[in-house]
Amino acid sequence: MSVANFLTHIKSQSPTFHCYACGDKTESLSLVAQLSHALGSPADLTAIQLIQEYLGPDADCFIELYSEHDGLTLYRDRRGDAEGLHLYNAEDWEPRTQEMKDGFSAMGFTPDECPAGVIDSLAFAEIPHSGNYFTVKVSGSDRGSIFYADHDDFTDTAFAQTLDEFLSRIVDDPAQFLYDVGCYTRYSDGKTPTQWIPKQFQAAPK
Repeated sequence: MSVANFLTHIKSQSPTFHCYACGDKTESLSLVAQLSHALGSPADLTAIQLIQEYLGPDADCFIELYSEHDGLTLYRDRRGDAEGLHLYNAEDWEPRTQEMKDGFSAMGFTPDECPAGVIDSLAFAEIPHSGNYFTVKVSGSDRGSIFYADHDDFTDTAFAQTLDEFLSRIVDDPAQFLYDVGCYTRYSDGKTPTQWIPKQFQAAPK
């Protein structure tokens, strides 16, 4: 059900974030950021088979999602270059996973020192401009769980137990989701260098 709700959410007309200026302790919602999404085409049979091979019995929700969109980018700023979340094409999961591991290695971490989300996992998404990844466990007791591989705040706790739960966290409160993953996504008024932090999501302006 969460995949269906998520697909409805990303097809909403004229989505917006109501934002406050970075540093404004009153959090006055003084900017309405106009948003768009970039939605990939449905996955082909090769991509679906790849997901099945990677995830086995935990593949169903991913296949339901990727059967509609093989990759997508959400909450893009129409005035600037901000993007909220990027899900990779299925064929990019392996190279992105290697990129993630190489990044942690370059920071001086051994495989045993990496956060839980890097180990026995595949990277399927990222928060743009953060260097952090969302991963899905492919083995062990946490198989199928979603982790946030955050190079600033290591954690061994799953971000969500399933893809359904992960998507529900997004749909329930997109602005809170972006805040919870580090508040990296900042919007623009198109006129000043002020960074605007999303606080409230609306599917359409009032």
